[in-house]
Amino acid sequence: MKQKWKYGCIALVMIAAMLIMTEAGGKKIQDDTLSGIMIVIDSGHGGKDNGAMANEANEDEINLLIAKKVRKALREKGAGVVMTRTGDYDLASESATSRKKEDMRKRVEMINQNRIDLFISIHLNAYPSADVHGVQIFYQKGNTDGELLASYIAEEMVSVSDHVMHNKAGDYYILNETGPTGLLIECGFLSNPQEQKLLQEEDYQLELAQAIVSGIEAYFVALQ
Repeated sequence: MKQKWKYGCIALVMIAAMLIMTEAGGKKIQDDTLSGIMIVIDSGHGGKDNGAMANEANEDEINLLIAKKVRKALREKGAGVVMTRTGDYDLASESATSRKKEDMRKRVEMINQNRIDLFISIHLNAYPSADVHGVQIFYQKGNTDGELLASYIAEEMVSVSDHVMHNKAGDYYILNETGPTGLLIECGFLSNPQEQKLLQEEDYQLELAQAIVSGIEAYFVALQ
């Protein structure tokens, strides 16, 4: 009787462990590697500001789709996530004399909260030549942590994009006016027909998001 009870307990423990560690398909539900980390995900543009456009593809819409996938993946790692926007709108008030300036100022205010550890601003690019394509990452000038973070994310992006450009210090308001370490990531060029098609595909957006999150993980491991 005692032996049956013993084996029954072992079986229950094993089942409980399987339920905790796996979901459909045997994938891990959450590993908490980013537990306690607070991250702002800034989805560039929004509202009347569509950003780059090509045919029926709008940058602001694709930015948000990628940002939401990044948020989901980060939360599965235990991170706290703040989104600058979750829909098709900007952050400016109706009475704003310059919607773009007020929108950017409010994004910066969200990032500069004391509890924020880092931020990622997600964008898409465009260029007069349709041949130009690929991912490019910009970090805060003089911020060695930002440069390190960019290097880890770029390394992960190599498995997603066939062209990852050299990381650069970027002269952008959202980088210049923020305290926490952060990056502006151009996930691709809408002006390149092949890349535009990819950027509109959910699977490719998910690959980009996963590369960003894997790079963030590697960055925090390196800081330990």
